[in-house]
Amino acid sequence: MDGLLDEILPVIVSFLPAHDAVRTCVLAKRWRHVWTSAPAIRITAIKGFRSADQFNRFVDRLLLQRRQGLCPLESCEFHMVETDFEFDWSACVEHVYLHNLQSALDCHVQALRCHFMPTNPTDFAEDLQEPTAPFLSNHIQRLQLSFIRLSLDFSGCPKLVDLEMHGCVILADSILSNSVQHLSMCCCQLYTRHRTSISLPHLVRLDFTDCFGKVPLFESLPSLEKAIVRIGEFTGDECDGSDSVCCLQENACWECRFAFEFDAARRRSYLFQGLSRASHLELSASYDHAFIFQRDLKWCPKFPMLKTLVMDDWCLDADLSAVILFIQQSPNLEKLTLELFEEFDSSMVSEGSNHLLPGAVPDHLKMVEIKCEMVDVRVNKVLKILTTYGISLDIIYIRQADTSPGCSAFVSTGFNLN
Repeated sequence: MDGLLDEILPVIVSFLPAHDAVRTCVLAKRWRHVWTSAPAIRITAIKGFRSADQFNRFVDRLLLQRRQGLCPLESCEFHMVETDFEFDWSACVEHVYLHNLQSALDCHVQALRCHFMPTNPTDFAEDLQEPTAPFLSNHIQRLQLSFIRLSLDFSGCPKLVDLEMHGCVILADSILSNSVQHLSMCCCQLYTRHRTSISLPHLVRLDFTDCFGKVPLFESLPSLEKAIVRIGEFTGDECDGSDSVCCLQENACWECRFAFEFDAARRRSYLFQGLSRASHLELSASYDHAFIFQRDLKWCPKFPMLKTLVMDDWCLDADLSAVILFIQQSPNLEKLTLELFEEFDSSMVSEGSNHLLPGAVPDHLKMVEIKCEMVDVRVNKVLKILTTYGISLDIIYIRQADTSPGCSAFVSTGFNLN
């Protein structure tokens, strides 16, 4: 029994904050070195330390001991919330950012999480110093990073598979990695003058949501299976047109014309080309930024693997031209979901010039699902357009949101074409 307990103790200690884990050494003789073999450490606020210097020296010594120890460190987390610190939080963050992250990687950790949480996150990451060097590790497999500044050079991490970034400032023309399979970028700050290129040969899943700055170039993603792309309201892309379909007109504004010329020079779109291998695709944008997807449709590629497609209100421009084009370009598409929840007037399904012929939709589509809060004139317009293109009402299902308090379910409802 004693031997079994000796094996369990390090696991138990790994659930404690690092400063409490170290303090277990005074409990009894058998506890003296337990913390040095804990498979995980979690570095967070330390009550009782008088200064940032004390905190920094503690973290330095802690990681030095683990590097020199015989037991491998499987995971390391820096969870540093500004309101939890009784001393200079920014000095601690700066030290961890510049010195301790790489020190943790030198401990051969397989998972590293760095979560900085400032009281005012707006300009925090931008105020950090430039990263001194890219991360280097032959062991790291998962990185979770929040509110830090990044160069996106992960070529020195050949086993990195999962990469998650939240609120980070991206300082790179491209992401460099031959191993990343899952990439998540949420609320990150990208370049505002040019586009960051994303070309990852082994990427399987992409989550790109509500980022600032220019929408990136999704270049070569040959292994992609699932992608979720949401264009937030603070994107750096612009359209100077007076209406939401400026990019579909011959006299497009300068911003849209520049985008068209760029795509024409490349002979590919900057968004959809990289997403074209996905079997599941979710595309959403605020209605004011529908032009970003709409103008990329001019160079829309084939989607030979696509089976499920989810689109929200942005697709309602120009008589559902985006929806119809995707169906036509996706020979294996089985399920289409339209999520219509933003509030617009009944004329929001705009008159377009898509030049697509009625009846041109293939018969491979098995189900069209329309999710909405109410079946209104807008939904009826959508139904009329879909049936015009030969989509049978037999495969169209309307799911109306149950708006009762505390309920997030959908219920089926009927419809009419009047």
